[in-house]
Amino acid sequence: MIDKRLIEKKLRRIETFVKEIESEEVPTGYPGFSENLVFKRFVERNMELAVEQMIDICRHLVSGLDLDEPESYADCFAVIGRAGVLPDSAVETFKSMARFRNLLIHMYDGVDDTITYGIYKNRLEDFYLFAEEVRKYMRRVESE
Repeated sequence: MIDKRLIEKKLRRIETFVKEIESEEVPTGYPGFSENLVFKRFVERNMELAVEQMIDICRHLVSGLDLDEPESYADCFAVIGRAGVLPDSAVETFKSMARFRNLLIHMYDGVDDTITYGIYKNRLEDFYLFAEEVRKYMRRVESE
């Protein structure tokens, strides 16, 4: 069974983490970003936390909809995409977000600041897109 209140709570957390990033004063360009260790770590951590909420929602939907068990966190988004929760056009974006989260957590070869900066400057809307698509799906399910 899908816990709609739990999903909405997690969606709000995603939005809060992203709004916190958006509300902070932006260092000047990439050099300012990469040289400001505190700000850079703040952005990385909030992104990590937001993606973890996305993964939690994804896993909850997989379980609640009795879908095939994903092979990885990234695959989880493909699984719910095939179930019609997410549009095909967005699945690769969300899979990339899960892989980026793994880089942040495990620091495999360090995190390339240009990637983090690129997401910070150009891709924060992807978090809102995820929330929007999950809410659309939940409304569709409620109306059936």
